[in-house]
Amino acid sequence: MDAAAELRQSISRICGVPAESISDESTLADLGFDSLAAAEVLTDIEMRLNAGLPVDGLRRLTEARTVGDVVVILQDELARPTR
Repeated sequence: MDAAAELRQSISRICGVPAESISDESTLADLGFDSLAAAEVLTDIEMRLNAGLPVDGLRRLTEARTVGDVVVILQDELARPTR
C-alpha cells in the first residue's frame, strides 16, 4: 500500500489537478485545498486504503502545509496499531 501515491490520486481527482504535477513540496493552498476538499480526500483515502484513520490523527492534519506533510501524518497514523 502506497499512501503517497493514493493521496496524489485522490487530490488529483477531487481538486482537478494532474497527478503528475503533485509533488511532496506542493502546498495544499496551491492545489485548491479547502475544508471540503480535505474531507473528501480523507474519505477517499480511507476507502482506497481500506483503513479508518483515528480522529486524533485527522486533527493532526490541520498542521499540514504540503502534500509531503500529509503523507508523513498518514503513514504515521496507518502504522499505529488499531485499538
